[in-house]
Amino acid sequence: MKAYSRRMRVYFAEMFPIPQHAGLALLAYLAIAYFGRWLQQQSSSIVSWYTLLGIWSIFNLLLILRLMDELKDEDIDRALFPERPLPSGRVFATDIKITLAAAVLLYLAAHLAAGLAFWIALLLLGYSGLMFKRFFAPELLRNNLLITLVTHNPIVPGMLAQGFVIFAVEHGLAIGALRWSLVVPFIVMLWLPLLAWEWARKIRAPDEETAYMTYSRLFGYAGATLTTAGFQTIALCIGLHFWWRFSLSWLYPVILASGFGLNVWAQWRFLLHPKPCMAHLKDYALAYLLGTELAQLVEFAGLVAARGG
Repeated sequence: MKAYSRRMRVYFAEMFPIPQHAGLALLAYLAIAYFGRWLQQQSSSIVSWYTLLGIWSIFNLLLILRLMDELKDEDIDRALFPERPLPSGRVFATDIKITLAAAVLLYLAAHLAAGLAFWIALLLLGYSGLMFKRFFAPELLRNNLLITLVTHNPIVPGMLAQGFVIFAVEHGLAIGALRWSLVVPFIVMLWLPLLAWEWARKIRAPDEETAYMTYSRLFGYAGATLTTAGFQTIALCIGLHFWWRFSLSWLYPVILASGFGLNVWAQWRFLLHPKPCMAHLKDYALAYLLGTELAQLVEFAGLVAARGG
């Protein structure tokens, strides 16, 4: 057991940093919970078992997806990323399988008393299983990055929608009672920065390209960079629409625009000088993602507090 724990500490440190993903889950669900309270005029305390469930649900699903990818891409990693924990032998496949089984059981157990949220959790877990099997078309998906993206990425808005289901269950609301005309664009606004982060992770400078398939290989470094910027721009526009429509505070667009501006600067710098040292757009995309979630949390937590929640 000690050896297993030691190996998995290595794995988490390199492949799934727990503080980063826990922070992401925390910000994402609190943004959902406060937006839901504001939107549905609820004033319950944020301190509840359901809040813990929402944070755990996002974190746990991200972990399950990461572990499944580890097993699914083992052959690719051995060929192209031999230094990673699993192909290097510092972590065993059995370690990943044991951790995955435990994560799945904990994910289901946490949702057992959450009504409809349990069945949505089962649905998301089933979809994750299809992703693990590459939708039973492994050769097609292995050789086509865009089809992989189109088939795999819907799990993210599904994960965010599950957050609203947990919120509805907590407050005894029917799913149809949620104001989906506003919930859906809110989910899209949180999803697109995640998509941009995923896209930016697979952008390399021309001198860095290998046999590994990246978006910069498919679309060129400029096309891939501009696509990332496009996702982020749409998310920013949705945020600015919320700000204008609901007369939100000045801090809301400032936080959104700050993260966006940082990314524009990094992307423009890379476009002008496509060198490996300029290609780390994923770090800036992560900052924009966290900033977008932080803007929701700060703004809507303030509005709920002002109303007496």
